[in-house]
Amino acid sequence: MEASEFEEKAKSALVHLGLGHWIVCWLPASPFPVRGKVVPETLRIEIYDADEADAWNTFIHEVVEIKLRSALRPYRILVNKLLEGYQEIADKEKDIFIEGLPEIFEVFRDFLPSS
Repeated sequence: MEASEFEEKAKSALVHLGLGHWIVCWLPASPFPVRGKVVPETLRIEIYDADEADAWNTFIHEVVEIKLRSALRPYRILVNKLLEGYQEIADKEKDIFIEGLPEIFEVFRDFLPSS
């Protein structure tokens, strides 16, 4: 099977799975050490296997990864919001600490021996 025929069949599978906005590229001559990858920024699935059967297995793996990412998206959003909230708390505490430094220095100045 030629790359374009593989890509057409893979694209058809993506359409049936509700992922028709994704692109599939079969690049069997690629020097990459991985079998395939998902590039979410460009909605692209790249398959590097030279063997057609291996390419289909890798394609299936990558499609499952895309679907799994969608399922895990709410958790990524939650974790990012929690981190954002804790960062705000940490920043406020840091500012309070920094604002109190002059008082700390003033107290110690009173207790240090004069030179």
